[in-house]
Order: sequence, then structure tokens, then C-alpha cells
Amino acid sequence: MSGGLKALLYIVSFFIPVVGIILGIIWMNDQDLEKKAIGKTCLIVGIVSIVLSCICWFAASVFSIGPAFLSGY
Repeated sequence: MSGGLKALLYIVSFFIPVVGIILGIIWMNDQDLEKKAIGKTCLIVGIVSIVLSCICWFAASVFSIGPAFLSGY
């Protein structure tokens, strides 16, 4: 598999985590070692993307509510 295709799969896995997770689960069960490695990386990238988005949502909600809460509104 070419380096450009790998990069594309990793980028898609980051921006659309469900695709990365599904692709990772399917390709981790393949006999080809290269596909297994790419599937594992796509799965990890998808999970990391979901975790980062949760952290960003939490941080945004804390910082947007905090000043309004302190000012008495």
C-alpha cells in the first residue's frame, strides 16, 4: 500500500472516527501483516480523535459557562 493512501486513511480516521474504528476492526482481522498494522493505527487514531473531541467539548463548556457564572447572570 502506498504512503499516500496510508496518509489518506489516517486523515479520514481522524476527521471521521467511526470510519477509522470500523476500518481498524475489519483490517485487524486480515491475514496481511501490512493491513493489520494499518488497521491498528486507524483504530488508534479514531479512538484518539473521539477522546480529543470529548476533552475539547468539556473544556469549551467549562470556559464558556465559567465567566457568565461568576458575573452573576
